[in-house]
Amino acid sequence: MPLNRGRDERLPRVGLSISIDTEEDNWDPAVDDITVRNIGEIPKIESMFRALGVKGTYFVTYQVAATAESAAIIRDVHASGRCEVGMHLHPWNTPPEFGIEPRITMLRDYPSEIQQQKLERLLETFRTSLGIAPTSFRAGRFGVGRATIEALIRNGIHVDSSVTPLLSWEGQGGPSFIGAPNLLYRLDGSDNVRSHYASGIVVEVPVTVGFTRFHPDSWTRIAALFATPVARRLHLPGFAYRTGIVQRVILTPETYSAEEMLRVSRRFVEAGAPYLHMYLHSSSLLAGLTPFGETQEGVERIYDAIRGFVGGLREFAVVEPCTVSEAADRYGPPRSMDGESSSRDPKFGTGIRPVDATG
Repeated sequence: MPLNRGRDERLPRVGLSISIDTEEDNWDPAVDDITVRNIGEIPKIESMFRALGVKGTYFVTYQVAATAESAAIIRDVHASGRCEVGMHLHPWNTPPEFGIEPRITMLRDYPSEIQQQKLERLLETFRTSLGIAPTSFRAGRFGVGRATIEALIRNGIHVDSSVTPLLSWEGQGGPSFIGAPNLLYRLDGSDNVRSHYASGIVVEVPVTVGFTRFHPDSWTRIAALFATPVARRLHLPGFAYRTGIVQRVILTPETYSAEEMLRVSRRFVEAGAPYLHMYLHSSSLLAGLTPFGETQEGVERIYDAIRGFVGGLREFAVVEPCTVSEAADRYGPPRSMDGESSSRDPKFGTGIRPVDATG
């Protein structure tokens, strides 16, 4: 049910998911001395989600699922029936080990058979430790690749949320998602993960990323410009932000204010986008573990940004809460077996279009 009962029915409706990478305390990739104290903060943020009338999706790592104390917390939160628990795979500390983990942090860089084995172990741990059969997935550090999608398909996981449109992680050894669709799209395990395949089994539910100005149709071109070597040498993105020309904003309360996230969200909503997706890390909810929540004041700023965003969004849209898998069902493009171009898909008739299958 919409949250804005009695409000102006002329307001556009927009789905909202908030996902949390629910992971160990270690901000830097670690294979030893792993702790999961931050999971004790999950009931607090889940309580806030309930008060706000939104739904959380918790992407849980192996280390959290395999530790008795943190697994018990996740089971209790999941038992409420108001949230989703999906898989979050950190390849560097998810068994089985192959001796290459300390130096490879991007899942896509592992051989396909190793990706498959690690995913299978994570799935089995979910079943035995959490008693949950997950339907959604996010790769650690957004390190998704073609073989990752193939492994998801083989294991019956049909929802992925590892893509951040308009962003490139190449500087950290990861993928570039510049050119990926701004809305939900389908993947079939072939070619690259930035292209929509109408017959694909997996629905990609990307994190919302946008610019504070211009129509969303132009955002990919702006992001591509910012990613050029010349633009990076000239620090063009920073110059554009400082001078007020345009700012790229990720829907995350860790690094952006409610006001900044609302500016981008308004652009999406005005362009006809039916869905928004915020994300954050569980480790930012315990002071001192991440650069985003170094102090308790920083942690409270994250909570305040979430509250301010949800409240502000309701001023110009009817908010429809959903988990990531619910969003895939509700807003994902229908699967087509005839391979027709995605441009004819009504889900993308909003001016926020995916690249075609050759992009």
